[in-house]
Amino acid sequence: MKATNMSKSITLLLLILFSSCHLLAQTIAIEGSAADLEYQKEYNKNITLTKINGVYIPGSLEEAFKRINKLSPAESRAKFQNAPEKEVCKKLHFGLGRWMIEKWNFYGGSRISHLLKTKGLLHPDDMAQFLLRSYHRFLNELPLEEEALINELAIERKRLAREAIGM
Repeated sequence: MKATNMSKSITLLLLILFSSCHLLAQTIAIEGSAADLEYQKEYNKNITLTKINGVYIPGSLEEAFKRINKLSPAESRAKFQNAPEKEVCKKLHFGLGRWMIEKWNFYGGSRISHLLKTKGLLHPDDMAQFLLRSYHRFLNELPLEEEALINELAIERKRLAREAIGM
């Protein structure tokens, strides 16, 4: 009796797993598909907008830094500025970084995400890290060294991808 119940549970679990994979596969837009064309249309519109969902979207690094300055209390900025760059940016990734990803529409496209994409940053997490670390350098009046930072983030993204597939 117990073996039958266990067998039914395993069958049900496998059925749920396979049907979820099927649903997930249906949501992935294939290049040239109607979903892809709709995404591209929306993306092309978004990268021209100064506001998305009522939130101002910066069009340059300078505008992004000004916006973060305006939204952040002076005390918080001072703590951020005085902390070690990599450490503080890693800690803020799931706070301010996540806020930028969501509010500045990195997944759906925006003026700032498009700018970062043209610089070679393709993953929203890398875009957020780039902005956080560049902002830290800006506050400390250090050279941004954009190209070196982008290369560093690209190397880390490749490492994470290899790690995810077990290489």
